[in-house]
Amino acid sequence: MSSRILVVEDQDDVAQLIDIVLKNEGYTVAIARDGAQGLMLARDWKPDLILMDIMLPGVDGGKLITRLRKEAETRDLPIMAMSASRTLRDRTPELEADALLAKPFDVDALLVQVQFLLSRERGDNGS
Repeated sequence: MSSRILVVEDQDDVAQLIDIVLKNEGYTVAIARDGAQGLMLARDWKPDLILMDIMLPGVDGGKLITRLRKEAETRDLPIMAMSASRTLRDRTPELEADALLAKPFDVDALLVQVQFLLSRERGDNGS
């Protein structure tokens, strides 16, 4: 069964790029355009990994990660925070993410991070 990845991203072009790249690698992808939809999908769709934009309309992505970490059913989900490099640099200490990806990002770097987080979640030892 393919891993389920939730992408919380409000920019259409970025969301579409990530969607295409991940689907080409065989992942099942859902896109949330804002924090509220992201929270609902994280709870109901039960993804294996969340890619979370930090600069979202409405609920801030960093606050959404904190909220997910407090809920029993989502606290252990691996989360990769994505944002412009300056935003990430300024907010890294407060983010409760498992990985950080600066935008604009390299597609190969995205895939390496995704594969790492998913293998860690499954308990793979790299063999």
